Amino acid sequence: MPSNPKFVPIDLSKVKTYPLSERPNLVSLAGFAAPPRSGTSFGALLTGLPDILKGADLRSLVRGLAEAIQNKKTIAVGIGGHVVKCGLAPVFNDLMRRGWISAIAMNGSTAIHDVEIAMCGNTSEDVAESLKDGSFGMAQDTGDFINHTIRDAQGGYGQALGQKILETHLPHQRQSILATARKLDIPVTVHVALGTDFVHQQPSADGQAIGRASYEDFRLFCSVVASLEGGAYLNIGSAVILPEVFLKALTVARNLGHKVQNFITANFDMIQHYRPQVNVIQRPTQEGGIGYTFTGHHEIMIPLLARALTDTLGDRSAESNSKILSLKQAQLVRERYREIGAKVVFTNGCFDLIHRGHVTYLQKARSEGDILFLGVNSDDSVTRLKGEGRPILPLEDRAGVLAALEAVDHICPFDEDTPQHLIAALLPDILIKGGDYTLDTIVGREEVEAAGGQVKTIPLIEGQSTTNIVQKILDGAQT
Repeated sequence: MPSNPKFVPIDLSKVKTYPLSERPNLVSLAGFAAPPRSGTSFGALLTGLPDILKGADLRSLVRGLAEAIQNKKTIAVGIGGHVVKCGLAPVFNDLMRRGWISAIAMNGSTAIHDVEIAMCGNTSEDVAESLKDGSFGMAQDTGDFINHTIRDAQGGYGQALGQKILETHLPHQRQSILATARKLDIPVTVHVALGTDFVHQQPSADGQAIGRASYEDFRLFCSVVASLEGGAYLNIGSAVILPEVFLKALTVARNLGHKVQNFITANFDMIQHYRPQVNVIQRPTQEGGIGYTFTGHHEIMIPLLARALTDTLGDRSAESNSKILSLKQAQLVRERYREIGAKVVFTNGCFDLIHRGHVTYLQKARSEGDILFLGVNSDDSVTRLKGEGRPILPLEDRAGVLAALEAVDHICPFDEDTPQHLIAALLPDILIKGGDYTLDTIVGREEVEAAGGQVKTIPLIEGQSTTNIVQKILDGAQT
C-alpha cells in the first residue's frame, strides 16, 4: 500500500485505444530513401533522398528556384566572406554566366577576400598570429586598392571594385565574383559596416567615401528586393549584416508600393543564427511565400545546390561536350586534381562504333580511381592504325558519345599514332589498357612508373569488337 493514500497508482484498464491502421502518420515507406548506386545521375541522387525533413525541403527548393528561373524572375543571393574563403567563387560565377543569378549582395569582408583572390590568388591571413604584433589587416596592397577605388568612385561600392579589377587586369580576375558580375552587368552590392573591415584601419580609408558608396549600394539593393515577387532570395553565410540589410530593403520596397509577398527565401549556414532565421526566413514570408533553412558546410552544400539546378535546367548535350579538352586545358585540370590528391586514371583508344565492350571497359577503368581521362585517336590517327575506311564515325561523333557516358570525366583527342606524348603531359596515377596488352607493351608505362604511378590491364569481354560488328553488317548486306 502507498504511504500516501491520496496518490494511488491509476487504473489503466479502461484507457481507450484504436487500431494503428486508423492513425494518421507523418512518416511512411513512400518517403524512405532509395539506396545509392554507383554510376547513377545526380538527379537519381536527389530523388533518392528521403522525402522527409530537409531531404524534402531541398527538392522543394530546387523545384522552386528552377521554376522562378524559367519564368525569368529575380534570384538574388547574399553571401558572407566565408563563402569566398571556402573557394566557391567559381560556382557563383558559373551560375551568373548561366543567367541563373540576377543580383549578388555581400558584406565588406566578402569584397576584401574577393579582391585578394583577384590580385594574387590567395586570401585569409592567420588573425590570431598577426594580432600579436598588430600586423593583422595591414596588407597595404589590399587596403590601397579598395580604399583608393572607393574614394574615386562615382557610383556604388560593388560596381566600382568590379570595374577596377577589370580595368587593372588583375591576374585572377576570372575567379572574382565582383569582376564577373560587372562584366555581365549583374548588380553586385557591398554593404559595409564602418569599422568591421581591416581596410578601415589603414591610412588610405575615407569614411565619407565608404559610407556614400555603400549607401548607394543599399539603394540599388532595395531595387533588387522590390523585384522579388515570384523569385527568391538566398542568404548564404551572413549571420548579421545581410539579414539586417535585407529586412530594411524589403520594408522600403513594400513602403513604396511594390508587391513583394510571394517569394522564396532560404538560409544556408554552418550554424543557424537568430537574424537569418527571423529576418530572412520567418518575417518576410509570413504573408506568403516559403522559407527554408539548411545547416551544413558551404563548401559542400552550395556545390550540391548548384549541381541540382544544373541537373534540372542545364543543357545536357553542352554539359557533356564540355568534357572534351585541349591538351593545355587537360594539363590545367590535371594539376588541380594533383593538388587536391584525387587519383587520376588514364586509358585510350579509337572507340569507333562504340559497343558494350567499350562501355564495360570504361566503367571498370573509372572504378580504379577518382577521375578518368580518356585519350581518343583523331580521324587521321585511326586511319593510319586501322586502314582506309576507318574510322566509321568521325572524332566529333565518337567523342560526343563517349562524353555522354557517366564513367568518362574528361576526353583528350590526340593526333599521334600513340598517346605517349599525352600520357607524359598528364602523368596519371594509374595507366590502364585492355587485357590484350602485356605490361611491357603498354605505351607510356615508363613515364608513369617513373613518376610513381601504376600500370594495369583490364580483361576485355570476349567477342565484343568493332571489327566483328562491321563484319556482321557486311555479311548481312551480302545476303
